[in-house]
Amino acid sequence: MKKIIITVLIIILAIMAIIGYATFAYSKSDDYKSDRFPDNTQINGVDCSGLTYDQAGEKLTEKWNAKHIVITGPLSDDLANFTGFGCTYKIEKSLKNAKKHGIVLAAMNHFIKTPLIVHFPMTVDKYSEEFRQNVLSSEFLNKKNAKESRNAYVDLSKPNFPIVPEIHGTKPDGEAFFKDLLKHIEGGEFRFAFEEKDYYTVPEITSDNEELKEYQKYCKKYLKQKITYSLGEETFTITAEQLDKLMKDDRSGKADETAVGEYVVSLAEKYDNIGAERNFTSLSGREISVAGGTYGWEINQDEEKAQLVKDINSHKDVTREPVFSEKGYGEYSRALGDTYIDVDISYQTVKFYIKGELYFSANCVTGCRATGTTTDIGTYYILNKVRNVVLKGDNGDGTKYESPVKYWLGVTWTGQGFHDADWRGAFGGSIWVYNGSHGCINMPPSRMPELYNAAEVGMPVVMHY
Repeated sequence: MKKIIITVLIIILAIMAIIGYATFAYSKSDDYKSDRFPDNTQINGVDCSGLTYDQAGEKLTEKWNAKHIVITGPLSDDLANFTGFGCTYKIEKSLKNAKKHGIVLAAMNHFIKTPLIVHFPMTVDKYSEEFRQNVLSSEFLNKKNAKESRNAYVDLSKPNFPIVPEIHGTKPDGEAFFKDLLKHIEGGEFRFAFEEKDYYTVPEITSDNEELKEYQKYCKKYLKQKITYSLGEETFTITAEQLDKLMKDDRSGKADETAVGEYVVSLAEKYDNIGAERNFTSLSGREISVAGGTYGWEINQDEEKAQLVKDINSHKDVTREPVFSEKGYGEYSRALGDTYIDVDISYQTVKFYIKGELYFSANCVTGCRATGTTTDIGTYYILNKVRNVVLKGDNGDGTKYESPVKYWLGVTWTGQGFHDADWRGAFGGSIWVYNGSHGCINMPPSRMPELYNAAEVGMPVVMHY
């Protein structure tokens, strides 16, 4: 018996010595150092014989993405079958180390042509969004009557700020399932037993949460305040939810000046309208759209921020208009309003509407098209009213002009306006094309006094083609 044991040990030691020598010899061979796999190589069940590391990676990726993973239900029934994963995999290092980590099998493959069989995880680097959406939209994850889990919360839309209880949902968390699905794909497990309840999400905040109750007290103390903005026909009140965001996180009830500043910027973006596009219908029935000019309303952001901070910190209800740096005529309006002067350059007419009724109409001569001194287009306003003034400027040929006028209504900051022009014998028509003004609106001397007397500083003037 002792002799048999010794013989077996000698055989084992001999085999180990042979394997050790073969392994050592293989580690010094060109095949081991090569970036190519030997014949009869199987990696994760895919034949990679004779392929380089890069080629093997491409083949493994292609084969793996073409596999099918079957999702089974509690009765082992098939719920879904996914393929076309569109993934990329972090396997470059595993491929390069395959011969090193499996050196004994690789050596045996080298000397006696036994199979080189390698297994490693197909770690997902990136997945395709199409595959993800395909999984998340699956019917078994989106049953019609399933409910989303929801935390308890304070309802800021209700006067008494009630706590709305949490909901324990019955809708699986699709993202959590997708992560587990990727793990199955990585491990080569292509049957996935789905337990729906394992993916239910549990509300983190319940109605008996003490912090939630404290927040409710804070809401009742500070968020009942009503700050209402009045902008002509439009009024709106800062909601409790908005007011909460405008206050500091420490629940002191004090305004957060950074948040207030951002809110005022959003107000200005919405309600500032100097130079904005305005649409109206001319007396002739034409639909006119004109942009540009200096007329409109503009919020003074610094002063409005300071006022809103003061309002919030007072905890008192308030109704007011924003603090404006520029204001139009009458109440705030996004539109042109019903009182304005209309200069139609195409028709060479001036029409004055008061409260929607045509009060004044006359022909005119506007800036000269041929010389390029055309009248500006846009919505402006009457800047000033002056009697008996001398208009001075350049003629374009180097000479100067001085034109005394009896009535002046300034319109643009570049010097354009309405005035009587007693040097002209005719107005309207196509005079403006070749014999127009330097940019002003020339008016018949007999009609200018009426326009001058009725116009008020600040009234809008829209000039268009």
